[in-house]
Amino acid sequence: MLQMVILGLVQGLTEFLPVSSTAHLLFAEALLGVPRPGLLVESVLHLGTAAAAAWLFRGDLLNLLRGVWSTFTGHRGAPLDGYRRLGWAVVVATLITGVIGVALASRFEALFGSLRGTALQLIVTGLLLFLVSRRGTRAATDAGPIDGIAVGIAQAASIIPGISRSGATIVSSTWLGMRPEEAARLSFLIAVPSVAGAGLFGLKDYSAGVAAGYTIAQLLVGFVVSVASGALAITWLLQVVRRGRLALFGVYCIVAGLAVALWVTRG
Repeated sequence: MLQMVILGLVQGLTEFLPVSSTAHLLFAEALLGVPRPGLLVESVLHLGTAAAAAWLFRGDLLNLLRGVWSTFTGHRGAPLDGYRRLGWAVVVATLITGVIGVALASRFEALFGSLRGTALQLIVTGLLLFLVSRRGTRAATDAGPIDGIAVGIAQAASIIPGISRSGATIVSSTWLGMRPEEAARLSFLIAVPSVAGAGLFGLKDYSAGVAAGYTIAQLLVGFVVSVASGALAITWLLQVVRRGRLALFGVYCIVAGLAVALWVTRG
């Protein structure tokens, strides 16, 4: 139970911070000696962080649904038009992520067994974060399907353990001309269907988790902790992005990646 609390904290605090929650979960599991019954534990914790984002951005998500629906009803209006474009950007990004994820699921899952490879990819994440110094002018509601394609590909790359989902999507959105805080907002909105989808997909390993000794109560504790810590992480990251200090996370990723790579090599 204590291990699930720790893993829930790790997942919640790192899912939305640009430091790769998957990498930190794998590192924590290796240090704690936690058995890995497929992707069950990671999936339950990912569902928790998706729930946190859905709750915090419930107003935006509802507007996105209204915006997409307005495509078929013909309703028009300044706020609705922006959310319609953004809604379709989220749909396109989610579809691209899903198609790539399903097509390469077995290859991506095999990468979860390499701590050294994960550490090296975390270093790549750190280097990417140094690109976020560019200041854009666009708002998230200015995004459209073309933006969704680019962000969807970036998000799909984050299925590789060590590549931060939020880092990759914030960097790609910033290079598309968005302000960093708006890029972060888009990243959170896109996270809800994508992270939830990945979490639901991993529940296929539930029987393996039961065989490994996990109980519903333990998984529920991890879920609740990841929801609470995920909400705190989102709130904090928005403040950090507004201050333009994402490069600090880049430094952290590089240092952490090098430390784990060295530890694995010596081990």
